[in-house]
Amino acid sequence: MLINKNSFGLIRFGLLLFVVLSINTDVFATACAPSTTTGSCGAVNSLVVGDPCENQTTCGGSGANAASSVGSGECSWSSFVASSTDMVVTIDVTNVPGCYITSSVYSSTSACSGLAEISASQGTPHDDAHYLNNLTVGFTYYIEVCESQFGSCGNEKADYCIEVDEYTPCNDCSTPCGVSQGFPTSPTVATVVAGCTRPDFSPLLQPGHTYTFCDEFRADNATIDWNIIITSNCGIGNVDNFTWALYNSPSCGAAIQTGTLASFQFTGLTVNNNYVYCYTFDVPSGCTHTKHCPFVVGATILPVELLSFTANTIENSFVELAWQTASEVNNDFFTIERSSDANVFEVVGIVDGSGNSTMINDYNSKDENPYKGRSYYRLKQTDYDGKHAYSAIETVEIKGQFENLVIRPNPVSGNGSLSFDASIVGEAVVEIYDISGRVVFKTNYEILSGRNSVVLKTDELNAGMYFVNLSNGTENVSLKLIKD
Repeated sequence: MLINKNSFGLIRFGLLLFVVLSINTDVFATACAPSTTTGSCGAVNSLVVGDPCENQTTCGGSGANAASSVGSGECSWSSFVASSTDMVVTIDVTNVPGCYITSSVYSSTSACSGLAEISASQGTPHDDAHYLNNLTVGFTYYIEVCESQFGSCGNEKADYCIEVDEYTPCNDCSTPCGVSQGFPTSPTVATVVAGCTRPDFSPLLQPGHTYTFCDEFRADNATIDWNIIITSNCGIGNVDNFTWALYNSPSCGAAIQTGTLASFQFTGLTVNNNYVYCYTFDVPSGCTHTKHCPFVVGATILPVELLSFTANTIENSFVELAWQTASEVNNDFFTIERSSDANVFEVVGIVDGSGNSTMINDYNSKDENPYKGRSYYRLKQTDYDGKHAYSAIETVEIKGQFENLVIRPNPVSGNGSLSFDASIVGEAVVEIYDISGRVVFKTNYEILSGRNSVVLKTDELNAGMYFVNLSNGTENVSLKLIKD
């Protein structure tokens, strides 16, 4: 059943609803001065993944591209090169209240050519977010942001702030978001919310988009009830097209049960076995989701009540891992695992558990040889009987000597440039390889501390894919280059 927090009335469908109202604090913008240079795909503004939010405007932009399913009126364009298979584009409107934008993200076959829409957003709320999966690392993707010519943005423009970041999805049985809260009997909304440790979504889950989340639990009974408290501004009816699937864990494989809003119950379970359930839904038009708090009734989340698990870089040289438990039952040991892609993990340490305990226990470990760049850590807890469960994933980043590398333009038709930040000074070598491994360009470059830029002589290269390599004897990084 669905409980509306404002009235505590019983509603017909099967999710618990926790309503939160938001207040728009936008301010009025100045008149439109058509100075934009990104009003067409050919004049695209290149975004750097991970950079702070960049202010842009649709002012003076051209109309929507024919490939858009939602765009209209004045538009502006941006692009980014995918650094991960999973990325998120966040667009925050910064001018007048009531200003609605539309936005689309496209894949392409070459520079502004062969555009194919892979994500679209329109209507309320004012801001957009695109969670993108299965991207091709090194490929360029295009973003179009539009404001209706006769819309309510004021002065016929929409001002906005846009950024692109990597994110780690938890939409698969093998990589659940974490563990559900477990209760012996049906809890109140207040109890679930008070014990919910899930962070708020950032960016918020957007209207018209489809999402999947997975969670883990251990069965204490053959029949388990479950539900979710959703914090949103949707009112009654906070999801569309809701479905769920249940899997054995950790083997995963094919779903052993499936369902819809009509039923929130798992049956025929094996007591003390671990399971993962995944739920998929659309956010309805006109609203957003802020937070999800899933829970199960008649199940435990883990034989260990984990209060916290953190991973932090120390002096940019090693990673310190710490965790705390409130209670432990038959806990044999913990395994610290790390990954460079959040998919394939390796063991970096093992720490003995406390067996059975009702006291708070503190643990720590250290990874003295972490990956350079971004990496992912998780905690695996193992019982005396060999059963195990995982914590949520923590992300850290060890900065290298070369950071924020970008090739512009990419794809390139004439000469290009390689820009990067350096934390050291000295000589480096920049080389371009073709796909056969042959060096087609090489230059020595004197590195300066801070931002650097190297001209790439690519005007005479044949069309195709190349690899640009930057090295200084102690660190080596490569980027993909496409020559039109």
